[in-house]
Amino acid sequence: MPAEHQWRWQPLLEQWVLIAAASGSRPWSGASVAQHTETVPEHDPDCYLCPGVTRASGDINPNYTAPWAFDNDFASLLPHELEDGGNDPLHKTAAARGNCRVLCWHPSHNKTLADCSEGEILEVAKLWQSEYASISADDSIAQVMMFENKGKEVGVSNLHPHGQIYAADTVSDYGRRIRLSQHQYKQANNGQQLLQTLIARDEYKDALLVEQGTHFKTIVPFAARLPYETWIVPLRHVQSVDRFDLEELLELSLMYQRQVRRYDQLFRRSAPIMTVFQNAPCDTSQANADWCFHIALQPPLRDSDTLKYFAGYEASSNNVVNPIQPENAAAALRDCSPEVQPT
Repeated sequence: MPAEHQWRWQPLLEQWVLIAAASGSRPWSGASVAQHTETVPEHDPDCYLCPGVTRASGDINPNYTAPWAFDNDFASLLPHELEDGGNDPLHKTAAARGNCRVLCWHPSHNKTLADCSEGEILEVAKLWQSEYASISADDSIAQVMMFENKGKEVGVSNLHPHGQIYAADTVSDYGRRIRLSQHQYKQANNGQQLLQTLIARDEYKDALLVEQGTHFKTIVPFAARLPYETWIVPLRHVQSVDRFDLEELLELSLMYQRQVRRYDQLFRRSAPIMTVFQNAPCDTSQANADWCFHIALQPPLRDSDTLKYFAGYEASSNNVVNPIQPENAAAALRDCSPEVQPT
């Protein structure tokens, strides 16, 4: 059994994570997370993402029947015609250029990706591809961050099944870290790719493996930052989601769906998850070629009733403490049946 208290190196972020599994069993008298059991309608006329509804902007949604995307009415990033700010070395500013998109996975307000049919989840994955391909082709965009915040526990403002894109003219802090770590690893290891070398290790064939597919693996990272964090990693090196063929895309979408269902079973409800689709940046850096696409799924729960909070030590040190042994998390997820949704 691996040591329950140890530092583990997260090679993509080049950051230490403290695995402190024994701390997860300490008595808990703090806040508990109420499970939401209210009935959700198939169509909500007050939901700005439902078909046919007039949004706050005054635009009327089409009566869409398949995945659909539009520009966010309350975007954090705005088009490139904005002017830059000043160059005060202690108070630098710059225009927040870019574009924000809303990606509606399904017209039904009460659906999640766990509920979709095989055909529906494939159409969602095709939207991932088309949105990344079209936005990354814009020379003014440096990184296309695609993500989904699911569940009230993560502060989502609308429960309709949807994701978002933040496409910025700069590469994010984590993006720079992940790109540099993969580029430096390849240079130092005779052209080997970091993620493919990582998942070929024995622990990702057994103790940290959740699911093995033909083209992808679902794993719990050795240095998982959140208790039940998982990654879906391709077996071949590929930079972005638009580069998968139809066979690979179908497997990816179904593997993603099965992992969402595992979380629902593990936590006995429609589980809150923060999901990031880690596509390569699209600026002019040659290091982008060394980036490997993967999906990082990060539920904020440590059990069905308790959130994983980031305490003072973590906020002040930037070193996360994970109270769940990653090998134990992988075992618990392997025990879940992803083919059946919990009632």
